[in-house]
Amino acid sequence: MLTSQLNPDGTALLSIGAESVTLNAHELDQQILRLARLRAQMTERVPEQPPAVESVVFNPAYAIRTDNLTKASLLRLRHEGFGWLNFELPSQEVVNMKKAWTSIVYKLALDVASGAYEGPERRMH
Repeated sequence: MLTSQLNPDGTALLSIGAESVTLNAHELDQQILRLARLRAQMTERVPEQPPAVESVVFNPAYAIRTDNLTKASLLRLRHEGFGWLNFELPSQEVVNMKKAWTSIVYKLALDVASGAYEGPERRMH
């Protein structure tokens, strides 16, 4: 089994049996990306339903880009471990998400004017 640990110098040590490799942050990012691409190609698919919540990224940075030609939107979310994750959303999915978020705003009685929002504006169009 692969084991991992953070070295005092900030590098990561990965070991399998007697073999080890030390990676800096950029090299580790590249390996994570390669593993994610490999995982996406496996016949055993990622489950359609999300698993139980084990950890949460609080108030992640995000960016949104839109394409007037295709009417699609690119949603980018920053994860501390996985880096920037990119999701292209077709126009119908954007409309569905608008309905869902509008429902949440109504259900939780959120009002930005009341000062409830505590983070910097992160949307980029």
